[in-house]
Amino acid sequence: MRRRNRINQLPDKILHRILSFLTTKEAVTTSILSKRWIHLWISVPNLNFTNITIDSIKSNNKFNESVYSVLASRDGAGYDLDGFHLDIQYVNHHFAYRRSFPHVVKWINIVVRRNLKHLNLNHDIDEPDTYDPERDAYLPQLPKSILTCRTLVSLKLSRFSVEGLLYVSKVEFGFPCLKTLYFDTIYFGCGRNFVLLLCGCPVLEDLQLLNSCQTLSSRQDSEAIQMFQSLTLPNLTRAEIMETLWSHFPLKALSTVKSLSLDTLKLNTHDQTDDEDDDEENPRQRTYIDIPIFHNLTHLKFKNSWGLVVQMLHHCPKLQSLELSKGSRHVREDELGNSAEEPELVPECVSSCLKTCTIRDIGGLQSELILPTFILKNARILQTMKVWSGWMQKKSEIEEKLSPCPKASATCQLFVY
Repeated sequence: MRRRNRINQLPDKILHRILSFLTTKEAVTTSILSKRWIHLWISVPNLNFTNITIDSIKSNNKFNESVYSVLASRDGAGYDLDGFHLDIQYVNHHFAYRRSFPHVVKWINIVVRRNLKHLNLNHDIDEPDTYDPERDAYLPQLPKSILTCRTLVSLKLSRFSVEGLLYVSKVEFGFPCLKTLYFDTIYFGCGRNFVLLLCGCPVLEDLQLLNSCQTLSSRQDSEAIQMFQSLTLPNLTRAEIMETLWSHFPLKALSTVKSLSLDTLKLNTHDQTDDEDDDEENPRQRTYIDIPIFHNLTHLKFKNSWGLVVQMLHHCPKLQSLELSKGSRHVREDELGNSAEEPELVPECVSSCLKTCTIRDIGGLQSELILPTFILKNARILQTMKVWSGWMQKKSEIEEKLSPCPKASATCQLFVY
C-alpha cells in the first residue's frame, strides 16, 4: 500500500515557514523532492546566505553567481521579500573590499525594491596583523536605496560607510517602520549623517552601536549638535552603546529603555563637544550632568567608569539587575571618583528593587570593594552578588574581605570567581 506524503499535503504558507529556517542554498536543493517543490523555494519570503566562506577568487565568483541567479529567479516571479540575511567570512580582506562589496551593493539595490522588512548584512574579515588606516576607504558606501526603504522593520549592518544623507530627498528619506537598528563598524563621514539617520527613526525600539560613528564638532556643525541634544526616541526599550567612537550620546534620548548597556567613557550629556579648547575641567566631572529619570529601566550594564554608578542608580528607581565592568582598561585610584568613598544616600532601587549584581575585573585596589560592600549592606532583596577578579591571585583575598560583610538580604548568595 502506497504511503501518503503528509508534508506535501501542507499548505504553501506552512512550507514557506519551514523553508525560512533553512539557508537559501538548502531551500533551493528541496526543488528535487517532487514536482510541487520545484519552484516552491522561489516564493519563500526570506533569503538567507549565511555561513559563507570566501577563500579564493573562484569561491568568490561562484558565490556571486549563485546570489545573482537566486535574485533573478525571484525578481522574475515578482514576489515580495520579508528578509535578506547575508553573513560572509572573508579569508583575505582584498576579496571583501575589492571584489565582493561592489556586488553586495547591487544586491541591496535589488532586494529593497521588494517591500523588504528585515535586512541583515555581516562581513567577517580576517584583517592583516598591521592596521592599515587606508582600508576604511574601501568600505562600501551605504546605498541610498536603503535610506529610502520605508518598509524596513529591522536593519543590522556591519562594515559600511554612510555619506551624503544631506543629499537624500527629505520626502523619501526615513524609516517610519524601523524598530531595530544594529550598527557594527559603521563609518560616518560626518556626525551630522548619524544624527539625521537617528532622527529618521521615530518608532525605534532596539538600538545597538558597536565600533561605530564619528564625533561632532561645535566649530563645524552647531545645528547638528542642537538636533542631537534634542533627540527623542519615545519607543526605545533597549540600547547598547559600546566601544564606539561617539563621544557624547545624549542620555535623555535613552530614558525610556528597560535594558541599557553603556561604555561610560564614550558618553556625555553636557552640551559640549570633544574640541581641544573645551574647559580645562576634568571631563569626568562634567559627564552626566543632566541624568534623566529612567522610569522603566530594570537592567543596567556599565563599563569603564565606576565613579558614575551611584549617581546613575539614583535615577533608576526600578532597577533589578546591575552589571559593572572595567573592561581591559586599567583604572587608577583617582578615577573611581565618589565610588572610593561609601555613598551617604542609598539609591531607592538598591534598597527595594535590586535582585542581582555582577561586578567584573576587580583587581588590587581596596577602593574597588567599597561599592560591592555598600550594595551588600543595603540591598534588602538581593538574591545574588557575583564578583569576578581580574587577578586570580586576588580571588581568595576578595572573598575573605567580602564574606564577613553584613548583608541586608538574608537570602543573598555571594560568589567570587
